[in-house]
Formats: sequence, structure tokens, C-alpha cells
Amino acid sequence: MDGFPVPVESAYKQIGAYGVIGNTRTVALVGYDGSIDWCCLPRFDSPSLFAAILGNRTGGRWSLAPVRKGHASQTYLKNTNILVTEFSVDGSRVIATDFMPCSNSRDAWSAPPEIHRVLNCVEGKIRFRLDLDPRFDYGVIRPDVGVDGRNASFRSPRDEMVLASTVRLKPPRTGHLSTDFQMSRGDREIFVLSYGEAEPREVEEYNTIEQLQQTEIFWRTWVRKLRYEGRWRREVIRSALTLKMLVYAPTGAIVAAPTTSLPEVFGGDMNWDYRYSWIRDSAHSLWAFHLLGDTSEAERYLRWLIETDPALDLNLRLMYTIQGQPVAPERAVSSLEGYRGSKPVRIGNAAAQQFQMDAYGYMLDALYFSTRHGVSITRGMYYRFVKPLADFIVDHWRLPGNGIWELRGKKRHYVETKAMCYAGLERAVEIARVSKHLEDVPKWRRAMHEIRREVLSKGWSGKRSAFRMHYGTDSLDSASLLMPLIGFTKPRDRRVVSTVDAVMKELARNSLLYRYKPNSGSKNHEGAFLVCSFWLVACLARMGRTKRALTIFKDLLGYANHVGLYSEEINPDTLEFMGNFPQAFSHMGLIMAAFELDNALDGK
Repeated sequence: MDGFPVPVESAYKQIGAYGVIGNTRTVALVGYDGSIDWCCLPRFDSPSLFAAILGNRTGGRWSLAPVRKGHASQTYLKNTNILVTEFSVDGSRVIATDFMPCSNSRDAWSAPPEIHRVLNCVEGKIRFRLDLDPRFDYGVIRPDVGVDGRNASFRSPRDEMVLASTVRLKPPRTGHLSTDFQMSRGDREIFVLSYGEAEPREVEEYNTIEQLQQTEIFWRTWVRKLRYEGRWRREVIRSALTLKMLVYAPTGAIVAAPTTSLPEVFGGDMNWDYRYSWIRDSAHSLWAFHLLGDTSEAERYLRWLIETDPALDLNLRLMYTIQGQPVAPERAVSSLEGYRGSKPVRIGNAAAQQFQMDAYGYMLDALYFSTRHGVSITRGMYYRFVKPLADFIVDHWRLPGNGIWELRGKKRHYVETKAMCYAGLERAVEIARVSKHLEDVPKWRRAMHEIRREVLSKGWSGKRSAFRMHYGTDSLDSASLLMPLIGFTKPRDRRVVSTVDAVMKELARNSLLYRYKPNSGSKNHEGAFLVCSFWLVACLARMGRTKRALTIFKDLLGYANHVGLYSEEINPDTLEFMGNFPQAFSHMGLIMAAFELDNALDGK
């Protein structure tokens, strides 16, 4: 059979070797070899209980896999986030179905903190092994384990969880369960891991098959609401389902990625915690969800954020926790060695303290999208949020910052940031026009004129015939590709055309783009940034270069992993994923690029 050889012989699988299951509160990364190597419960930003992807020996994992060598293939049940893995050993086959329950029920337990794993033997006989080795608090704590027949409990001073199963379990080793069992054709075994329970129930009480059906209904009901009928429906729907899975349903916040510290440079220190919600990502998610015809999750987060902080203009942060709180100070975790030894493993994100003016532009962009799609801006919202945010841009757009790439060190006048300030004011003007608050428009238009004049002079490199990364340099930046997409310039403006050509010449490797060219002598050789390539497709489509856009887009679709997911970056030479996974920004980019290319090919 086609597929991947199992078991995996190396200590670490590739980052792209995983499918992802989730319940709109958190996720689990499930390798094609049947091992769950990353999971935080009950929320995305909770401490991990499985983190083998960051520490093979100390992180903890939950493996359900054949004892003998064989092959595995993995896919999603159509239009769901239910993962199906087929194992084949010497002609015998077992199908594993992994999911986290979620339903359309309005009760408090519509998405319980549970992982359900179902094994069905469909051919022959096969010996399987359960290895359950949780390590609470990022690998620090091995829990006390108690076994009672087919069930087990795991306890530490701060965490507790239970395993209910149909298999009789062997007595535990220190903090670790391992049990072999035989399966024959027609056999079914069920395993349920439930976080927050002290005493296990019988496995039948978790209603796994019923919850599987409800979870399937949940995802497919949502997919039916989506209106994309273009050429790449399968890929767009998979990206949409991934984004939906990364939304924290209680608030509508979307995490940049559900992982921390998967390295942007193997062996380097560019390892960041992405389990937070960026204002920029929320605005882009609104963009993507609006294209798809669904806005409820992102708009609910926007409203909730506004209601949480009435002084948003003074206190706006570039990122928040999924519950709307300030991000904790960054710290390193010594209990985990890092993916392939890439230290440090970081918890928290120091970039939360950076100053980024583009956050104000993105916030206004998100408010503007809401007004365009049937959500009215009340008088109170206008005076509390739209006007103060726009006025803040007027008063502060000249200040330097850290830019869209959150580069640590000296603040600079990044061109994309200035362009986003312009776009934010343009959105504010449009909101004012629609809501009949025209008294502020002249002031905002004057500021827009000043920003545009300065960017076209100080932000333009005559030497490179392109927009520069920041004032005072001739370095290029793939973020410049956003300028025609956010409306700062027209797509066929000669400066845009020239910038796109320059970016492709200097920052492209085949169909992939780097964010920028690293400084000479830098030890950090990161991969190509996937969302930048999707921006390039969108730009080329708007410019009328549809043939080139189509070629690049088809290449990018081929770079997805075996279940259609993308990380943050990719190595152009090996096509191996780098950075946190799955990455919301990459999937947002795919959706936008697909729509732009469809429109171009249809002559719209």
C-alpha cells in the first residue's frame, strides 16, 4: 500500500508528519504513526501534557500503533476535522479514527476536554500497542498512575485526567502505561482520554460513537454555510476548517498557531510561542471568513475585545491571550530540549511588548469589514473606538516600530506599517461616511495624504526601483506585496509592478518567497515564508499575470502536507516544514489567493 513506513525510526518526525484534531478550545497533533506528540488541555495556551515534538525523551506522548513494521496513510473524513489513519501490516489492516468531540449543542459541554480514539480491524490479525506517557506542565511532572482493569487515572498536584478503554491494561510503570493487545477482523477498540476527571467512568458512558456522529455533523454543518464554489474547493475548505479549528470558541479569538517553539531555523534560537491572538491575524481571519461567507467567530472576538477594554486606543496591544488578557512575560523551559535540539523552548512572547502602529490600522480594518457585512457601527462604538483609533494613528503614525515581522532590536520606519496606517484611516473614513459622522473626515484625509506622500518618497528606493523594507535602506520586504491588497496602491501601478518584479528576483526560490534577505553573516537561515507566496499569487492575479499566478499557486498547493496543512515556513531545498504548525496566516493566505485567482481567471 502507498503511505509512510511505521514505526518512525528517528527521534523526531518532520513537522509536516502530523494531522491535527481539535474542539475549538485546543488541538492535538497526531502523527501518521499514531502518536499524539503535542496537546495542551483544556485550552490552546494551557501547559502541555504531551510535548514529545519538543522533547522526545521528556515531553510525553500517547501512541496507538502496530507492534510490527508496516505502512500508514492518513486523511481527514471529508469536510471535517476528524482524522482517519489506516495501518497495514503484512496484509492486515486497522483503521484508526481520532477526534475531539464538539457539537452544536448549547450546553456547557458541547466541547468537552476529551480525546477519542477508535480502532477498527477490517482485515486479518494485527497486534497493537498502547503507550500512554503524559508529562504535565511542559514535561516537568510525571503523574501518579492508577490502573483499574480497563481504566486508568493520572494525577499531579495541579492536573488530573483519566483513560477509559475497552482493553485490559497492564500495571503501570513510573507515570507510564504500556499494553499490547491483539485485534482480528471485525474487532473494535475504543480509548477515551478525559482531562479534569479524577475517577474514570466505564468507556461506554463517554458515548464515543454518538459523539463521533455529532462531531461529524458539527463540522459538516459549518462547511455547508461556506459559499466558495471556485476551482480549489477541496483546498479552500481544508484551510477554512483549519482556521475554524484554531478559533477559541468562547471568545472568537484565533491563535496564530497551536504550538510553541517549532523552529524557524533548525538548530537556531528563532523559536516562538504562537498560542496567542494577534490583532493582525484577527483582521486577516475576518478577511478570509468574509470571503467564505462566515463572519460570526471573528466578529464575536472583535466585539468582545472592544467590550473588554473601553480605552482600546490607549491600551491596544498587538496580541492578547485567547481570553483577552495581556500575554505573560517570555520565559524558557529547561525541561524540553526543543525540536531536534533547537533551544530554547519558549512560553509567552516578548513581542507582545513591542510597538506596532499597524495594529491600529488592522483594528480599523476589522471594524470596516464588519460594517460592510451588515454589522452597524453604533454612535457609541464610533466615538469610543473608531474615532479614537483613527485619531491615534493621526497623532502617532510618524513613530518608528518593530514592523509586521516583529524584529527584535532597533525600532524603524517600516513601509508596510505606514501603508497599514494609511489603510486604517481609509477604513475610518469609509465607516464615517456610512455612519454619517463626517466631521472627522477632513482631518483623517489630510493625514492619509501626508502618509502617502512620505511613503512614496522615503519608502521608495530609486536604486532598486521598489518599495524598501524601511526608511534608510535598500533592502526589500515581501510585506510590500500587501500594499496593493490593502488598497494603498493600485495593483497595476508601475511602482507595484516594479516592486513585485524586484521581490521575485531577489527573494524568490522557485515558487517560494523569503520574507527578506538576512543580514550577511547571520546564523539564522530561516525558510521561505508561505503566506508571502500566497500574497504574491494574489498580487499577480490582480496585475493580470494570471498564468504566472496559476503556476505558483499550483506549486504551493503541492507543498501542503499529506492532509492539506501548512506550517509557517518551508525549506525551499528539501520542502520540509519549519516553524509553528499549523499556521493560521498560511491558510488565510491560501483562501485569499484562491479567491483572487478565481476572479482573475473569470475576468472579474
